[in-house]
Amino acid sequence: MINEEVLSEKLKYLIVMNAKPKMFEVMNVYIEFDYIDQNHTKLDSYDVDVKFDYQGPLEFDMYSFAHDIQRMSEKLRDIISEYVITRDGKIVRGDKTNCFASEPTIFSIDYKVDETHIFDMGYRFRYAED
Repeated sequence: MINEEVLSEKLKYLIVMNAKPKMFEVMNVYIEFDYIDQNHTKLDSYDVDVKFDYQGPLEFDMYSFAHDIQRMSEKLRDIISEYVITRDGKIVRGDKTNCFASEPTIFSIDYKVDETHIFDMGYRFRYAED
């Protein structure tokens, strides 16, 4: 059986440490696991939801804002993909596995020009067929 609590805390720590120097002030990380079996010994997929304050540049006009959000979401995906969870519940470097992140789901945006840049985004991690 996979210990979700310990695994979640380790992955949260790695995400927060990797995000800080890249202009992301992580406020909360939530991880949810989906299993192949009822014994919870093998993962089917997992979700990583991150609420953060983005410190990087965001343009106010509509076209540039959308483009900046796309770049920001790609940066965040790279950060949270640096370490992934294997099917059997081990944390490994993302380039050493067949686990891939989806496009982001944006849950909320709290944006005020030159004040607040808080986003809540989620990514689903799936495994390529073994």
